[in-house]
Amino acid sequence: MNTIRKMFMMKSVQTILKTCLNIKPGENLLILTDTNTIEIGEMFSIVGKGLDAEVVMTIMSPTTRHGEEPPRIIAEAMKAADAIVAPTTFSINHSNARKAASDAGARLIFMPDANEEVFLDGSLDIDFFAQKKKIDKLSAILDAGNFLSISSELGTRLTMKISGRQAVPQTGICHDPGSISPPPCIESAVAPVEGTTEGIMYVDGAVVPGRACREPIKIMFKEGKIVLIEGGEDAKMLEQTLKSYNHPNIYCAVEMGIGMNPKAKIGRGGQLEDEAEFGTMHIGIGNGITFGSSIRAPGHCDLVMRNPVIEVDGKILMKDGEIFLD
Repeated sequence: MNTIRKMFMMKSVQTILKTCLNIKPGENLLILTDTNTIEIGEMFSIVGKGLDAEVVMTIMSPTTRHGEEPPRIIAEAMKAADAIVAPTTFSINHSNARKAASDAGARLIFMPDANEEVFLDGSLDIDFFAQKKKIDKLSAILDAGNFLSISSELGTRLTMKISGRQAVPQTGICHDPGSISPPPCIESAVAPVEGTTEGIMYVDGAVVPGRACREPIKIMFKEGKIVLIEGGEDAKMLEQTLKSYNHPNIYCAVEMGIGMNPKAKIGRGGQLEDEAEFGTMHIGIGNGITFGSSIRAPGHCDLVMRNPVIEVDGKILMKDGEIFLD
């Protein structure tokens, strides 16, 4: 890693540890890395030690997909930590190990697809506290909502019930025990009631894990589950990815998320930015334990679309890249 680039990256590393995680002297800080992300982990270790934290850095072999369980020894270390930063190849968020660590009180920043660009492209140079206020308002609207409808000029026409569901705000601010967030991906998300997601969705933003879309993917949901995928190479890639999980629940809708990072851009700094760009919406499929869904699966994928019109109980929440929170 270039020394000058590393110096500029350090500013973002400090933001994550000081602003997002609020690391205090003497806290047990676990840096969870894999063999692809050691250099990034070392930067977190250096800054963490400078904050007088008790730093432990672990290195594991990369998992093969989002939500795959880390080794048992890593899972045990996670439960013993006060705070965790996880710059890894794939996300540990949708895993039992992550949930157990959160239940034990660990504050956790997870950064799948960790790469140098995300620390340099400005997506972490935002006012997290200002965005938190907006995300909290958005989450309150979703908490109170009963019915969601989503449309787009491409032809998206999706509906789902969210009555009784509590939104999951991911603000980048993890000061409370058990809180989690994946900056630069800041968002609010809610789990649709199982079996209620219906209609057509045109994915023209990105597939996570995967890449930014080169052409739209047409997806049909029926009774909460994908029953049709149509399109070109991106559609074939998605079909192959989902088939590789070899589990029927990977096709189930478990999340509706709204990107809230004004400096994130699809196709630039990695997959965390792909679902974080302000004005986008994503449907998460597969494992839903993080969002309060009863659906369990061996992984989680996000389907991102641009320029949605989102309505909650008939009132417009987002349109033309604007969000209406009052």
